[in-house]
Amino acid sequence: MLRTPSRRGLGLVVASVILALAWGASTPPRPAAATTRVELIRTGDVAEADALLAALGGFMELQSADRIQARVPAAALPMLHRATRLVHLDQPGVFVPLQALAASTLVGADQWVEGGLTGRGVKVAVLDTGFAGYEDALGSTLPNSVTTRSFRADRAVEGTTDHGRRAAEIISSIAPGAELYLVTFSTVTEMSAAVDYLVAQGVDVVSYSIGYIHNGPGDGSGSVDRVVSRSLGSNMAWAVAAGNWAQQHWAGTFRDDNRDAINEFRPGVQQLTHYFNGGDLVSVSLRWDDQWGSACADYDLELFSPSGALVRASRDLQDCKGNPVESIQVLATESGNYGARVIRGNSAPPRRLDVVFVGSPDRGVGINIPVPGGSLGSPADHPDVVTVGALTNALVRSEAPYSSRGPTADGRAKPEIVAPTGISASGSETFAGTSAAAPHVAAAMALMREAMPGITRARLTSELQARGQLLPAVQDGSPGARRLDLSSTAGIGPLLPPEWERASLIGSLTDGSKMAAVRYQGPNGFPVRFLYRLSGGREIVGAWIYDRAGNRWQGFVMGSANAPDTIDRLSDGDMLVIILR
Repeated sequence: MLRTPSRRGLGLVVASVILALAWGASTPPRPAAATTRVELIRTGDVAEADALLAALGGFMELQSADRIQARVPAAALPMLHRATRLVHLDQPGVFVPLQALAASTLVGADQWVEGGLTGRGVKVAVLDTGFAGYEDALGSTLPNSVTTRSFRADRAVEGTTDHGRRAAEIISSIAPGAELYLVTFSTVTEMSAAVDYLVAQGVDVVSYSIGYIHNGPGDGSGSVDRVVSRSLGSNMAWAVAAGNWAQQHWAGTFRDDNRDAINEFRPGVQQLTHYFNGGDLVSVSLRWDDQWGSACADYDLELFSPSGALVRASRDLQDCKGNPVESIQVLATESGNYGARVIRGNSAPPRRLDVVFVGSPDRGVGINIPVPGGSLGSPADHPDVVTVGALTNALVRSEAPYSSRGPTADGRAKPEIVAPTGISASGSETFAGTSAAAPHVAAAMALMREAMPGITRARLTSELQARGQLLPAVQDGSPGARRLDLSSTAGIGPLLPPEWERASLIGSLTDGSKMAAVRYQGPNGFPVRFLYRLSGGREIVGAWIYDRAGNRWQGFVMGSANAPDTIDRLSDGDMLVIILR
């Protein structure tokens, strides 16, 4: 519904209409099918922004926090550039689902599952662009029931990719008791609304295998990073794929030995080259070290075909306005080596450049002069997510050469953890890359959250790293990450005691009753948190036992952290009062 703008807002709308008329339109543009989707950062009142969009012939699709997703006629874009008192056009950067079933033995999780930990009671979300085939996987590689929600404009959960479904299958194979949420998005604004939903649902862990190239300065402060930051107050933990661009990335200070304004990627070499097949989506993005939002140094980006013809150029003017980014996306019309070059557009001092040159599908081909360091996307650069790199394989336990890594723009080492990838449990095509590594860590987080109720996000990260095995430093000199390892040699937390299968509760658990007096029979040391295994499927809320020696009752509330004077484990013959849901 269109809300009535304030007098100031109405003035802005009238001014916009006058601009439109002066620009050559006989009447203000009207909503039409031929519109362009834009993402905006709101700097003014939402009602005024709504009225501005309507005056320009557009409409608001979605609003989340300070973000607006809208559709407008292409002719209205110049006006949106000028309406800075109300909105700023956002530049989300290049959006790439990363490539990536899982053998839990590779990370030691099998011992946790055999010991009773399955992620029960932990909510894990896979936030992705599509879950094609998930309905057919229910009850086999996925649980019988999952929660789904789409924030895409087309409201599709399956989308056009099975990328998210495969990540969810990895989580289900390692933490089969976790409650799965499959949530889709396709823009940063849709992601923002999705994250608000996950916070409202009380989700504990997010698995995120999507990467944005040059979405921000690279220090964890970009627009995608800000969306992640909004969720952290709820103690939500994120496992984020590092990216697969280490061999498709170049970084260095602008160099122009022959003074022709063209960057030399090394002495005498003015082009980065990358092989693509005809029909591949070619993406090349340039970022330089300048003030985000008010860049003064101006650089341009050009893409050339295998025959040497200019395919496309990105020549936005940076005159102390806008972001220090230029990017190109185009379909390859022929197979061969495509070339990218960087042109200096003004006399500002040389800046440090950062180029990512990738294709979709990713065929694993690197560029001619790769520089792996600093190849992270967003939100893998966020300081409070667990960034996950890819393990070379089960035998060669090192960071895979293609796995993106830090340092971040502000000097932090990333990733924190590397995990397995490229494994299929069903004989189908394998899921590879850091996309597969991230859900391994998300599943490990679910197991640990069940084992340690109430654990904070920060402690969860440190526990993962403490259990991990330190890998050698990578070839560019960055500190080595830690390999995900939950095996018993790393200390695995509370598990069921030997012969736990003979444990039982003796007494009456009448259907519909909310309280029951029972006697525990079985091996000593049975954790109270696993009483649900002995209740015939009834949900146990809490348990109390009478301590004869201390002449007092001691209790345990399911899903809570252990407090003083609470019971933790049972001994044969203990009498309990249990509360059932």
